[in-house]
Amino acid sequence: MSQSAGRHLLLVVNPTAGHYTEQRLTNFVQQLEHIGCDVQVELTRRQGHSTEIVRSYLARNTPDIIIAGGGDGTIAEIAQAMMKAPCALALWPIGSANVLARELHIPFDDAENAALLARGTRRTVWPGQITTAEQTTPTLFLQMAGVGLDGWIVQNLSPMLKKHTGRVAYVIAALQLALSRPLPPFKTRVDGISHRTVLSIISKGRLYGGPFALFHHNLHHQPAFSVLLLHRLNPLLIIWQMIMMRLKRRPSSNPAFTILTGETIICDHTSPIPAQSDGDFRGVTPLRITSAPTLLKIIAPPQPVAPSTPSQRSTSGRNTKRR
Repeated sequence: MSQSAGRHLLLVVNPTAGHYTEQRLTNFVQQLEHIGCDVQVELTRRQGHSTEIVRSYLARNTPDIIIAGGGDGTIAEIAQAMMKAPCALALWPIGSANVLARELHIPFDDAENAALLARGTRRTVWPGQITTAEQTTPTLFLQMAGVGLDGWIVQNLSPMLKKHTGRVAYVIAALQLALSRPLPPFKTRVDGISHRTVLSIISKGRLYGGPFALFHHNLHHQPAFSVLLLHRLNPLLIIWQMIMMRLKRRPSSNPAFTILTGETIICDHTSPIPAQSDGDFRGVTPLRITSAPTLLKIIAPPQPVAPSTPSQRSTSGRNTKRR
């Protein structure tokens, strides 16, 4: 008998996700039923609806697995409602970027994904949480948050353009912003050490914007973040510093960006600076980011052997100390 036989699954699907079709949903449900699962499907109608669906369902039932059908934003919404639930979270990656699914090596082929669910291999991840001036209740994110340029892009992104062009929509929005307004600098404190930035990326994983590796280490398994602090929008200086990093040479004394690790990140400014997490707009500064108090179980392939703990030496050549 299949290990998945008799399992009850709740599949919450965002029908506006970039790679969703009704036929694909029907086929995926049939594959899950073929391996012996009982599947209940719920479609979301708006941002935040995933959280409402899961909370309402968990008040009446205890499924074995809750499947997030969508992108990183949908996953974060569902995780928000699951943090104290005994069931595990699974991913059906049908969004535009699917960064977390790439990070955890979740199969994009639906038949392989169903086989992964049948095996039921679980990994534990440590989500982040963000509070902003507009959202004082902590909001979970599983992959990354961005303050400054990232926030401006998500705040101004056209949902229709994102649906039809995927990651290209972010590039178009970034170019429009670069041509229309200067980006004000703001202060980012990482474990108490202050930095002047125009963009701060706070991440649990290595990847950014899809398959692009921004950091060397995956930190989903510990209460820490990789942090990229962009100090100036100078494309030539950024490219030169990246080349120096690849050659393992010391960058200039006045770097374009700094990469480090930290556990508590605070951003502030005299005027509001927008922020996003897992692709959804979260509000404006002042904001605070820490790891969530509770771990989350996710259906995923076994975790690869972890590399040694990342050094606390930043790529700008300055040492950073935990406080």
